[in-house]
Amino acid sequence: MKICQVNPGCGISIPPKGWGAIEKIVWEFKTNLEKLGHEVHIRMAADIRPGEFDIVHCHVANLCETLQQNGIPYIFQLHDHHAYHYGKDSYVFKENYKAVEGSILSLMPAKFLVGYFNHPKCRYFAHGVNTDFYYPDFKKKKTGEFLMVANNGLAGDPTFDRKGFNFGIGLSLLLGKQITIAGPLNNKHWLNNNLWVLNHPQLSLVFDPTQEQVRELYHTHKIFLHPTMLEAGHPNLTMIEAAACGMPIIADWEMETDFHGAWRASRDVIEMKNGYNDITNRWDWYVQSSLNTAQKLSWFNRSKNLVKIYQQFV
Repeated sequence: MKICQVNPGCGISIPPKGWGAIEKIVWEFKTNLEKLGHEVHIRMAADIRPGEFDIVHCHVANLCETLQQNGIPYIFQLHDHHAYHYGKDSYVFKENYKAVEGSILSLMPAKFLVGYFNHPKCRYFAHGVNTDFYYPDFKKKKTGEFLMVANNGLAGDPTFDRKGFNFGIGLSLLLGKQITIAGPLNNKHWLNNNLWVLNHPQLSLVFDPTQEQVRELYHTHKIFLHPTMLEAGHPNLTMIEAAACGMPIIADWEMETDFHGAWRASRDVIEMKNGYNDITNRWDWYVQSSLNTAQKLSWFNRSKNLVKIYQQFV
């Protein structure tokens, strides 16, 4: 097949050199679909011509409008959690719903979004992980205890604790353990709004890490914390990356997928502490379960499933 992954047009390079979620997904689809023998291009929506590709796969709602105007059939994949956050009366939801209606099929990386949009074209399709890049390294010394990798904020407010930094830091204080929080420079806004965390004697902050630096953090920390309150992807990218590196995970209880290797707890440090105790008591099981889950969700395996979907429309 001749396939086009539509460039999301966010000004971030593909593949991203640092932070960039949709760009990472576009690149992984391109490289893995090419491994499967398909011809794949990354093109701006306005530069695509009718009949040029067997499949056009678009990841941003407003770009779907351009494709519709140019008479180009497309598969839409939603990545915008704001469509849920703002509600069905919002412009964001209506824009994404229009993208769904105009698609030949729409892929939702979270099951709750399938029900939320309640459209026959919606189908659940989980995210994946590059298991060639993210892998376990059990020879590395575990110098850190807890790790959070995230871009915090919600709805234009970078100080909003969507990712649950407060709960991760609270758990580490409760247990007297070290914690590292890594992510883009945007996280400084949350930090400046929560200066109390600087009293933590074992807090490390990493801003704008490269992918290689993030992988090193996965290798040198014991447990990944993900007490998020809202994600468009269940599981999200960093959670699967951590699992691919053999990290047990404490995740939000609303995480809807059956993710072996993760203890599911609400945003409650006592319940998270129970998860910590269970993980430490059954360490080998959690490590192996995380690795097994990540292998099933490798981008190569996800791309094989994506090909089966594409073939329905060629």
